[in-house]
Amino acid sequence: MMWSEKMLWFFSGLFFAAIIGVFYPDWMLWVVIASFVAGGVLWWKKINTRHFAPRSKAFKEMQKIQKKRDKIATDKHHHINDQIDYIERHWGYTQEQQRTIDRFLQQRAYTQMYNRLSASLLPQLITLVDHCNGKEQKGCKREVSRRIKELTLIMKEELKRKKTQSQESFETTLEVYDHLLREVK
Repeated sequence: MMWSEKMLWFFSGLFFAAIIGVFYPDWMLWVVIASFVAGGVLWWKKINTRHFAPRSKAFKEMQKIQKKRDKIATDKHHHINDQIDYIERHWGYTQEQQRTIDRFLQQRAYTQMYNRLSASLLPQLITLVDHCNGKEQKGCKREVSRRIKELTLIMKEELKRKKTQSQESFETTLEVYDHLLREVK
């Protein structure tokens, strides 16, 4: 238990003991008031100091950079998601393709290939879908289906690559910890 939590429990006990003591001597009323105030102050401090926030300039700069990175990542996610949703509304996916795309978006596996997806593959596919929906040409539907299959294959490969990368990272971390534990012994 933390020090402030111990103090909170101590003053809470003192408060309840003082309530019982109120029925006896007159000075116990002041003990009740003092323990109540002390318990309230500790409780207030505990609520207000839950988050670590140093005041150094370097820490504030790091927070700004992290917020900026988070905003960029969120914008990328929305951009890719909007393009994929557009294709889904105007063309549609098979169930297997939809599962692959959902896993791809959920794991945000597009980080390595964001530029390729957002600037090349998805806009070309959107243009092809719009063109195919606008003009009823014979080979158009096959071409869109083929491109969507290729896109989902790329997504599957990226998911596999990300999974092996995280597994390798986990194994490396385990090896480092094992090595450190052997040195400690």
